[in-house]
Amino acid sequence: MEFSVFAETAYELEKTSSRLAMIEILSKLFKQADKDNIQKLIYLLQGRVAPPFEGIEVGMGEKFVEKAISISTGYTIAQVEAAFRKKGDLGSAAEQLVEKKKQTALSSEPLTVEGVFDSLLKIAKTSGEGSQDKKIKLLSDLLNRASPLEAKYLVRIPLANLQLGVGDPTMMDALSVAVKGDNSLREEIERAYNLSSDLGTVAKNLYEGKRKLGEIKLFNPIRPALAERENDPAAILKRHKTTIADLKLDGFRLQIHKKGDRVMLFSRRLEDMTHSFPDVVEIVKKNVKADEAIIDSEALAYNEATGEIYPFQYTIQRKRKHGVAEKAEELPLHIFAFDIMYLDGESLIDLPYKERRKKLEKIIKKDGISVMESIITSDLKELERFFKKSIEVGAEGVVCKDPESIYKAGMRGFNWIKLKRSYKGELADTIDVVIVGYFYGKGARAEFKFGGFLGAVYDEDEDVFRTVTRVGSGFSEEMMVKLREMLEKIKTKDKPARVDSLIEPDVWVKPMYVVTIKADEITESPMHTAGRKGETGYALRFPRMVGDIRDDKRPEDATTVSEIIRMFKLQKHTAVQSSTEA
Repeated sequence: MEFSVFAETAYELEKTSSRLAMIEILSKLFKQADKDNIQKLIYLLQGRVAPPFEGIEVGMGEKFVEKAISISTGYTIAQVEAAFRKKGDLGSAAEQLVEKKKQTALSSEPLTVEGVFDSLLKIAKTSGEGSQDKKIKLLSDLLNRASPLEAKYLVRIPLANLQLGVGDPTMMDALSVAVKGDNSLREEIERAYNLSSDLGTVAKNLYEGKRKLGEIKLFNPIRPALAERENDPAAILKRHKTTIADLKLDGFRLQIHKKGDRVMLFSRRLEDMTHSFPDVVEIVKKNVKADEAIIDSEALAYNEATGEIYPFQYTIQRKRKHGVAEKAEELPLHIFAFDIMYLDGESLIDLPYKERRKKLEKIIKKDGISVMESIITSDLKELERFFKKSIEVGAEGVVCKDPESIYKAGMRGFNWIKLKRSYKGELADTIDVVIVGYFYGKGARAEFKFGGFLGAVYDEDEDVFRTVTRVGSGFSEEMMVKLREMLEKIKTKDKPARVDSLIEPDVWVKPMYVVTIKADEITESPMHTAGRKGETGYALRFPRMVGDIRDDKRPEDATTVSEIIRMFKLQKHTAVQSSTEA
């Protein structure tokens, strides 16, 4: 497939904000693909050359990309930088310079999707002495053969800034339409994606006509199951009749994969975290009595002698690239296992939770790892007592699980229900929002050039981010500086395609960073688009940021619009508050 087809599709996608139009545009592209290039096409649309858990990133800094543009077009670095400043986007600058380039390419052979992908993969894998020069040459060779429009997207992929506004759910819909003519394959595609976390391979299997599009495979992370919310223990028992209530801890959610002495750890975002937690790897090797296993767990700083659960602020210190061993010695992590999805060659996800838990308990040898404390009950008073105990020991609350439920990978539902403490004058739970823009500081904050940000929640149905709050408190001076520096690097000239907002911030940014917000309540608002019907959406009253950037969460892991609507309805119930204060 010629790369010009990809570039023209990308251009059409960038022009539209309609999800239905995006599905139609993508399905036309996918109809032209075959089993030999569909996987590569999917990865390129994701701005990648491999699924995220493989850790293979094209990753080139702006300065190196500018040098590649300079070499291929004949313009000086200063001229490339000037075009970049004027356009506000290096891809658009490359498009302009290639159109008016000062030198003629030696080869006029058209670029192909396969060839571009292979070159970008080579760039990603190039390392060692002289690697930067090799990467620059590989990119400049591609740009030498590129049309202006092709250059625009060739440049954006290494910068991880494709700007197409397309999420994985939209691509799944388009794949179904391309192959079947309608949305009838969507559920099967999504299930396969949830089990494998690799949409490129799912698409390849689909085009090859394989019976199973995706299945559980060791060292391919499973997309984690998620919980719904309730504020009232009685409402939980009404749903579950009998429930298994686990402690709800605030740590790192780690998915553990083990085969013999090989252990890998994946974050909630499906990133490989093995190198960050060598102590956890050793604990798993010694104390998980199974040859093969995939375990869902929460890891956090914990005093083994006293049983004290440390706050998340301690645990977060363990996430680092340098000084890993020293920090592991200072703040050892304890693993609280709460589910098992795979054991010695057998998938367990379709077994009832009560049976999965029994299997989990049999393979855990308690030394640095334990099965999450829980009770099984159908008695309201007993559940309330356990909830109160959870707060006393430093947990956030409990997660109640239907004993008969399967493990719903990548899905949120009432099989799991979280119950957290409510404080007077405050929502019972925090809200994770995606930053989509920021405002310049005024008065005392003028020197920081940062006065707050615009936050959005995720609309699962439409695969877009809808605003719910403008946050101007909860951060220190240091945090304001950090946020400004981080957001400056991902600013965009125009509103991102996947953002729905009536409010215009001083600076738009790509929806990349998730932060946690506390608020007093959710109110109806004409200013925000989350849950908007007619002239009214939902907003957060007195929002303030808590903690740091949640880099363990993808933008799509933020609180959803449906959750906001549910929390709005639940906030009138105060049973949790009254039961804990009685």
